[in-house]
Amino acid sequence: MIAAALAGFAPAAAAQTKVRVGWCTSVLTLGVVPFAVAIKMGWYKQLGIDVALVNLPGSSDCVRNVATGEVLVAVPTVEPVAILSLTGVKTQVFYTAFRRNIFGLAVPAGSPIASYGNLKDKKIGVTSMASAGVVVARSVATSAGLDPDRDIKIVVSGQPAQTALLLKRGDIDAVSQWDVQYTLMELAGVPMRPLADRELESFPSNSFVARPDTIQTKGELLARLVRGYAMGTLFALRDPRAAAEMYHAVYPQVVPTGMDPDRALDQTIALLKTVTPKMSLEASADKWGSSNFDTYQAYLDWLLKAGVLKDHVDAHEIVTNALVDQVNDDLDVKAVEAALSR
Repeated sequence: MIAAALAGFAPAAAAQTKVRVGWCTSVLTLGVVPFAVAIKMGWYKQLGIDVALVNLPGSSDCVRNVATGEVLVAVPTVEPVAILSLTGVKTQVFYTAFRRNIFGLAVPAGSPIASYGNLKDKKIGVTSMASAGVVVARSVATSAGLDPDRDIKIVVSGQPAQTALLLKRGDIDAVSQWDVQYTLMELAGVPMRPLADRELESFPSNSFVARPDTIQTKGELLARLVRGYAMGTLFALRDPRAAAEMYHAVYPQVVPTGMDPDRALDQTIALLKTVTPKMSLEASADKWGSSNFDTYQAYLDWLLKAGVLKDHVDAHEIVTNALVDQVNDDLDVKAVEAALSR
């Protein structure tokens, strides 16, 4: 059944183009699940693409590596795209993958910190100094009237298990990472409480980025790349268990060392259910990867007000929907439905 559903892709399968994709963390995270599904199902092979994920320390590194051509595309958050655009480093979002913000600050459940204003003189842990968590921490501190250079201290706390240990010992007071990390910290014995911020939560997060000249000259290739990602996303939304199994099969390094395989799978499924809602289309959108310029502009204006951006950035300069129709017009929903019905 799957072979029949994919038969329409056969002409594109002859030549495989290797595409280096910057993934903006030092380890693979659940955001790569759609890649795993598309690889395991053979969709990328049929689309003529060989995906090579390249781990980079954070979103800023991702944008720089796209700009220099070290990777063709990357999946960073939008902040460094905007920040670096003001220095002449031109990249553009061409497919919004995470449609709601995955970042935000959190504290241990029993912490007396109840708002951003309580962060004065506190230490905030991030995965790396290149992470978007640094930008978010500085921004929310500024929004609360704090000086991000003097009133808070941002330190590298590493991955969830290490961060949980530092929180237990009181070496850090809060963290500026993302939703899945907080769930993993809870699994490591530190229940977490996000500091609610509806405005921040509404902003877009990690998305596919390339240089404007690449979008213009290699648009067809980029459209195929994110079309496979969209198909993988559709599948993961409908069948998180099967998607989690494919994630472990394609990227076995993500399975925690020494953990029972069934327990590891159950953990991945639970975490995936946290991730996928932020990848699903909102009610106002009907095309995968489409970007809402008003939403992006609101975020850019927020960053400017917080002092993260030193000057105004027009959303139309760093975001484009030029490839969205190409992505969606040839999106093979039937292939996804056939895979789900196995």
